[in-house]
Amino acid sequence: MDIQKVTSEQQLSKWAELIQSRLESGQSIKEFCLINGISKATYYYWQKKVSKAKCTVLGGEKESKTEVPSGWMQLAPKPAHSAKATLEIKIN
Repeated sequence: MDIQKVTSEQQLSKWAELIQSRLESGQSIKEFCLINGISKATYYYWQKKVSKAKCTVLGGEKESKTEVPSGWMQLAPKPAHSAKATLEIKIN
């Protein structure tokens, strides 16, 4: 793991904590940013990054839950459309 990735993960963790503390405080984003000396643009930038990171983590957890329990059989999903369907158009 390189230094840049570690630093990025530390920043992401720091901002996740800041965003959580703002949510728990009940303060508006404007108030929170003013008190903590950060711009609203910076707050929203990191809020988006934290949200994306959470989705990535949750997406990974969701995939791991699709394992078939012992004694069960995996079913294949039904195809949405038949590949052999044809369309015929006649023009008089």
